[in-house]
Amino acid sequence: MIGRDPQGHWVVCDVKGLVGGVFFDRSAAIHFAASESDYTPGAVCCAPEDVVLTMDPLFRPVPQTEWPKGVHAI
Repeated sequence: MIGRDPQGHWVVCDVKGLVGGVFFDRSAAIHFAASESDYTPGAVCCAPEDVVLTMDPLFRPVPQTEWPKGVHAI
């Protein structure tokens, strides 16, 4: 999942919470997420703009079938 943290940085976190990072811009975050997911269609999603993500170890993205309204695959 790609989104912004409380400071406005772009962040990425995988489904298991094992892989992720903080990025300079959205493009870098998308490139990293796509690469880490082996460019699997639908594997990368963006959080809605009003959702703030953190690198907190308790943060775990949910399966696509359980995504909230407004979240979309890229």
